[in-house]
Amino acid sequence: MVDFGALASDPKTGCAADPADGLDALAQAGFSVTEVASIRGMVCRIDALPEADCGASPPADAYWSYWHAEPGAEEWTYSMVGGADATPDQGDLEGWAFGDGAAPPAVAPGDAVASAAPETDDEGADWTWIVAVATLAVIGGLVVWRLRRDRRA
Repeated sequence: MVDFGALASDPKTGCAADPADGLDALAQAGFSVTEVASIRGMVCRIDALPEADCGASPPADAYWSYWHAEPGAEEWTYSMVGGADATPDQGDLEGWAFGDGAAPPAVAPGDAVASAAPETDDEGADWTWIVAVATLAVIGGLVVWRLRRDRRA
């Protein structure tokens, strides 16, 4: 879960199958990550935001704060380690928020999970079954026609 704060209008979510650390979770979830050059694991930019130099240190007034939540938790917990040192477990929630570090991501952990879940297209599944049944009916009809034709010959 990435909350861009004032940098972008909507937070974004994604899923990571088996991340090695918090930065890997971001990358697996589809986000681009640029680290601060001189501080291992400190995030300078996510998806090219903010448009800042990633040299020696992050901007003085705002940075990417890192948050965690266990499955079923209702609130985020500020991470005491950076993304490169975190070891997320299966089902854990990872949150990033751009700002002064005081506020967690604006989306609650449970809502972040719901918005990251893949959407199903039940209507598309119905069409798949209809096409499959129709195809089998056509094949069956051709087999019957062929058998009748061969008997006459």
